[in-house]
Amino acid sequence: MKHDNEEVRLENKKALPKFILIVALSLVLGGVLGFALVKLNLESFGDTLDAAGLFFTNHISPWLIIALSAVELAVCLPIYFSGKKQLAAWDGEDESVSEAVETKLSVCIGITGLGNVAAFFLLAAMFAGFVGNAGTPQMMPAPLFFGGLAGFLLDLFAPMVLQQKLVDLTKRLYPEKKGSVYDTKFQKKWFDSCDEAERAIIGQCAFKAYQATARTCMALWVVFALGGMFFNWGFLPALAVCIVWGAGQVVYSYWCLKLGKPGGTGSPM
Repeated sequence: MKHDNEEVRLENKKALPKFILIVALSLVLGGVLGFALVKLNLESFGDTLDAAGLFFTNHISPWLIIALSAVELAVCLPIYFSGKKQLAAWDGEDESVSEAVETKLSVCIGITGLGNVAAFFLLAAMFAGFVGNAGTPQMMPAPLFFGGLAGFLLDLFAPMVLQQKLVDLTKRLYPEKKGSVYDTKFQKKWFDSCDEAERAIIGQCAFKAYQATARTCMALWVVFALGGMFFNWGFLPALAVCIVWGAGQVVYSYWCLKLGKPGGTGSPM
């Protein structure tokens, strides 16, 4: 026990200087940034940001929503058909072929998932532009607004159909896989059909995603906190980030406790 305590003490002693250095550098950087913002002409800079944001939401976001699904399909369909062609010619023995097909499917699923996030962002931006310019000469034309709404629906359903095709192709590659994209319990059924090695990979990927989310939330909190101080953004942007941040912390801690208990197995989906 004494040896264990000494090892813990030495490990903490080794890590502490680096932690103190990071905190000190963060404080210095924050102080320099805050001083620079105070010295700058914040009022004109804030007005420029507002004008650029309003222009983007009113004139650019609707067109991006309309174009988004076409861009996704233009990128993903050639990859999908290439993987499908490889799978059709596969002899079932060469693992390099199956790995290549799996990589292409993963790339397409990643692109469509990111496109889904972009669609929701652009819809919120379009609504902001429509309301922000309502009753002014710069008001968004009604055909463009409704075209954006139609584009958003297309952005949701076209990638979903493509994802189902990708899942079906994955099932041909791995017949033991279960689930349909249209099923509300798809993720749970898919996870349950994975073996222990695949679940371990999913767990490692989820932990990396958790780390990236926590770091991103910290960076965004800094941006929104400064925006609330100097650009009248208020506290709601920082609150939204902290809600996401806190939700991740709570869910992670809950499942660590649940799965860490004796017999605590099962799907966290």
